[in-house]
Amino acid sequence: MNYNDVLIKYINEYPYDEPILIEDIKKYFKNYINANFDEIFKTIYVYINRLVKDNKLVQFIKGVYYKPLNGKFGNKPLNVNKVIDKKYLHDEGGQKGYFSGAYLFNKIGLTTQIPKEILIITNECPNKNDYYNKNLGVTIRKPRIKINDYNYKYLQLFDMLINRDNIKIEVDNEKEIIYKFIKDNNLEIEKIFEYANKINTIKPIKRLYELGG
Repeated sequence: MNYNDVLIKYINEYPYDEPILIEDIKKYFKNYINANFDEIFKTIYVYINRLVKDNKLVQFIKGVYYKPLNGKFGNKPLNVNKVIDKKYLHDEGGQKGYFSGAYLFNKIGLTTQIPKEILIITNECPNKNDYYNKNLGVTIRKPRIKINDYNYKYLQLFDMLINRDNIKIEVDNEKEIIYKFIKDNNLEIEKIFEYANKINTIKPIKRLYELGG
C-alpha cells in the first residue's frame, strides 16, 4: 500500500481553513495499518514533513496542521479558535470540553473582568494536573467525570456555583443570571441532583438554595 497516496487523499478531503490534528491522522491510518503501527507511522511523519516543506501543508503548532490558502497578503493564517475547539471542545463523538473559570463568568455576565487566561475543562487533559498551552493561550483541566453532550451544561453550572467565591461577581442579579442559564439550557432538577451525586459533592445544591432556589 502506498501510504503517501493515502495521506494525500486524506489531506485533500479537508477544507482550507480547518485544523488537521496529528491524532486524527493517526486514527485514520489505524484503518489501514494492522501491525507495527508506530514504526510505519514514522514513515508517514516523513511524508507529512515533506508536504510541509513543499508548502502543501503548514504546521500551525506541534501536532496541528492546515492547508494553506493564498490571499492578497500571502497565506491566510489558521483561526486559533478553530484549533481550540477541535483540540479541546468538540470532535466527531460530540462534546468533550467546555469553558470554565473567569472566562465563563464573563461570558454569561457575572463579571466584566477580562480573564488573563482561559480555562477549559476537557477530556483531553491527560491527568489531574492543569496544563497551560502557551501556543493557544488556554489552560486545560481534567473533568470530575467524562464530559459528553448530555452532561456538559450541568457540569458548567456546577463550576459556576462552586467557583463563585473565587471569582469576583460584579452584578446584583446573580440569581437571575444563574437561573436564566438553567432555563435557557433546559436543565432538569432531577439531573442536577443526579450529576451532583456523580461528582460526589452537594456544594452546587447548597449554593442553589443559598441563592433562593
